[in-house]
Amino acid sequence: MRNAGALFACAVLTPEATYAQTESAKDDPVKVVDFGASYVTDVIGNLDGGEKKGFVWLGRADATISVDGSAFGWDGAEIFVDVLAVQSADFSGDYVGDGQTVSNVQGDSAVRPIEAWIAGPISDDVSVKLGMIDLNSEFDVQSVGKHFVGSSHGIGPEFSQSGANGPSIFPAGATAIMLRYESASWSARLGLFDAVAGSRKNPRQAAFRFPGTTGALLVGEVDRKLARGGEAQIGIWRYTPRFERIDTTRGGRGVSQGAYAMIETPLATHRDAKLEGWMRIGVASSSVNEIGAYAGGGLTYGDEAQRVGIAVAHARRGDAVMREAARHNARSNRAETAIELTYAYRVTPWLTIQPDLQYVVNPGWEPSRSDATVAGLRFSFAWPAD
Repeated sequence: MRNAGALFACAVLTPEATYAQTESAKDDPVKVVDFGASYVTDVIGNLDGGEKKGFVWLGRADATISVDGSAFGWDGAEIFVDVLAVQSADFSGDYVGDGQTVSNVQGDSAVRPIEAWIAGPISDDVSVKLGMIDLNSEFDVQSVGKHFVGSSHGIGPEFSQSGANGPSIFPAGATAIMLRYESASWSARLGLFDAVAGSRKNPRQAAFRFPGTTGALLVGEVDRKLARGGEAQIGIWRYTPRFERIDTTRGGRGVSQGAYAMIETPLATHRDAKLEGWMRIGVASSSVNEIGAYAGGGLTYGDEAQRVGIAVAHARRGDAVMREAARHNARSNRAETAIELTYAYRVTPWLTIQPDLQYVVNPGWEPSRSDATVAGLRFSFAWPAD
């Protein structure tokens, strides 16, 4: 039921990849319980430009449990829980000053569930999923982009910026109900997520509410498998609550909504190594969202043991933000662009090391802030070993 490539968007070795081992009780072969754990940590620093130079240590740990539905009489179903712990500093805010966030393990320090759901088939082609769901494990999944460290290659920044506390993605989840249809060549998903991720009083705390209690985030996506093994997807999203307009001269509240499209495909193969590429674009209503448009993508080459990649993430401020800045005689760049070069090497079945280099043009869209050069070293640990 889970989308194996995207539960932890952008990580080189995803926690989702650790959920494969099965432990069956000898006296009850039908009962199946899987345990998993992972830890991804970045030692990352700003070498030049941005806000200031310096290094920090970021990390995310996940502990998971999965119960096969055959244990309680629902074949093909699953119960899944993922509890995460985040150790963090505001590296992007304090050091780089960028708007897209250069590390996808940066988040508020906390221990809380990110997912807790039950899912299963209701017909041959349709399944249902209910509980606390990581939206990015089902929607806007960039399977090639997951190999990169930058956050925009997991879920587009025009989408991740939305909502009162972001949508239901790392580091805060929300309750949801979703339906999925899947055939041999295409699939479709519909999701109704609670509009506020985490607690309304304290975003660092998890909250279990009936989906739609604080309003709803409605998401739909259609995926089409390509002949060469790639995929094309298109999605739309919209919040039912209204949000304060950025342009204060207009006043009132506006609708937060958007759309995205992506294509990813293998380009060439040499022995076991593949050259793969992807492109993604997205838009969001700029009257209430800072980022109005985004374009990104890149290339990776390698196999399961090692992989090198280059990617670009280009986020553009919306018209309302630019008008408001001009009204206050404040200068603002329209676009922020992050260029990333990365290399991942699997040292052992349970450890991957990934040096990473990023160059951020116009960090935070701030003209007075010089371009930033960021270097980091990621360690990804997984149990059971893949």
